[in-house]
Order: sequence, then structure tokens, then C-alpha cells
Amino acid sequence: MFEKLVKIINHRDFVLSLAIVSGLIFGKQTEFLSNFSIYALALVMIASTSGFSFRSWLPMRNALVPIGLSVLLNYVLFGLLLVGISRLFFPGEENFLIWIGFVLIAAAPPGPSIIPFSSMLKGDINFAVSGVFGLHLVAMLLAPAYVILFLGKSIIDPMEIFMILVKLILIPLIISRFLRHPRILPAVDKARPTVVKWGFFLVIMPIVGMSRDVIFGNPVILLWISVSFILAMFVLAFIYDILMRRFLISVPKIVSSTLMMVVKSSAFAAVVAITFFDDEVVAMPSAVLSVFVTLFIIFYSLYVRKVYGIK
Repeated sequence: MFEKLVKIINHRDFVLSLAIVSGLIFGKQTEFLSNFSIYALALVMIASTSGFSFRSWLPMRNALVPIGLSVLLNYVLFGLLLVGISRLFFPGEENFLIWIGFVLIAAAPPGPSIIPFSSMLKGDINFAVSGVFGLHLVAMLLAPAYVILFLGKSIIDPMEIFMILVKLILIPLIISRFLRHPRILPAVDKARPTVVKWGFFLVIMPIVGMSRDVIFGNPVILLWISVSFILAMFVLAFIYDILMRRFLISVPKIVSSTLMMVVKSSAFAAVVAITFFDDEVVAMPSAVLSVFVTLFIIFYSLYVRKVYGIK
């Protein structure tokens, strides 16, 4: 009985749901945790990347094709679509801070959760792993480029974005290489799921908490943010799935590429928003996205089970 309870409490869906609910309950009392968000996310990245070996990229064509396709799907197609839709729904200077939040999401790398969810839904694991880790490296160039393109240098210094990426991607990747020592790796593999889940908990809870009053105090804004994600995630994924089936793309590749396309790291976008902006409005889209990523995984899991018979 106790083991079953621990398994439920440590399940990724429970931990993510608890982070969202806790943020909504405690509100701005969670603000002190925002000071540790960047370190919690760095710890998540260390744990996540410790399971990755660059040997899987040899020969290089094993990496270049999935990384190139992932850039097109995640940054070009989804990123530009989200920026365009959000600007359509939030025009003018009065909505500029909210739109900045959407730009930060578009600039963010894909969510590391793509890998376990691809595995769960029997997707193409090589594509998922190469795309996620490849795009985290590519993000060191593309994220500052997004900021310059849509926000200019006056809002956020692209070099400061680059330095955050160094802290959240490059340094954790370097540290993770030492954790791959044969004597250490088995213990790291065992601890990885717990560290990743509860690390995200420490990032997501203050994001939602600090945005609670803004979310509940602006139902119309919440509605249009939700519509933006529904169009950019659910509708886009549905259309993409239909097109890929017509082109006779394999089911595992469709599953992993769909997740790669629409799952962004809300934690990364929120950490950047918290770091550079005092106004919690900027983090509001990231807080809502953390909910929609969960909803998307639930609905997409049901979709692939019904359409493809994946159990």
C-alpha cells in the first residue's frame, strides 16, 4: 500500500498537477522560490542530459536530419505561428508585455518531456533524443535571434539571453559529462526521473503562483491566451497529423515529430521572464502554457490510441 502511494505521488502527472494546484492555492507566497528557479532548471538539465551520449550522433547524419527537421517544426513553423497568432489577439502597446511572454515561449527550446512522452507513445526515440538535445544547443543561437527579430535589443540584451542559455544548457551539459562515469551513471540513472519531476515542480509552482492574480483577474486575457495555444498546439498538430499520414510517414516518426513541434519549455520561458521583468504579466503565457502542455499530452495520448491503436 505504501509503495503504491509513493508511486502515485512520484508520478510525473501528479507532480506537475500538484505544482499547478499549489501555485494557484498559495499565489504570491511562492514568490521566494522564483529566486531558485534558474538553479532548479539547471539541475533538471544536468539530470536530463546525463542520459545522453554524443556517440549516438555518429555518423553525423544520424543527428543532422532530425535536428534540421526539429528546427523547422519547433522554431520556424510553431514558433512563428505562435508569435503571429498571439500578436493578432494581443495588438497594440497595451498588450505588449503579454506578447513578450509569447515571444519568449517561441524562443525557448523544446521541452525535455518530449523524450519520455515519445517513449510512452511508442514514437521514434532517436528522433526525439537528437531533436531535443540538438535544439537545446541550437537554441543558444536561435533564442537571441528571436529576441532581436521581434523585440529588438532595447527590451532584452541578446547577450544576457545567451548567458542564461550558457547557465541552463552549456554548463549543465558539461557537468553531465562527468556524471556519465561508469561508477556514477547507474545511481544517476536511478535518481534522474525524480530529480527532473521535482525540479520542474520547483520551477512551475512559483510561475503559476506569481501569475495567479493576473490569471484570475483577467478572464478575457486568459481566454485569448488559451485560444492562442489551442490554435498553435491542438489545431496545428491535428492538421500536421493528417498531412503526414497522406505522405505515408511512419507512425513513430509522426508521433515524435508532432511532440517536437508543439511542446516548448514553459519553464525556460518563465525563468527568462522572471529574470528580466518585474511584471508578472510577462510570465502569464508561460504559466498558462504549463497547463496546456499537460492537456495536450493527455488528449494526444487518447488521439494516437484511437487513430493508431497505440496502447
